[in-house]
Amino acid sequence: MEPRIRFLDQLNYAMSHGIGVDVEGEPVSNRKPQDVVKIMQRGSYMVDYESDLRGHITAIHINNVNRVV
Repeated sequence: MEPRIRFLDQLNYAMSHGIGVDVEGEPVSNRKPQDVVKIMQRGSYMVDYESDLRGHITAIHINNVNRVV
């Protein structure tokens, strides 16, 4: 399976199960997973998975790695 499609499936799952997803700190709960993938195609992004003490994913953070802070 193509990595982009696999990631889209992961986003679909996460968003449908109430797992918080944000891009650059902005929640994307009102966007479609396909829109998030389109945003990520505009640059180089890193995906960070946040988990609880039991190892369950509780949030997904997507950040542009080329952005100078």
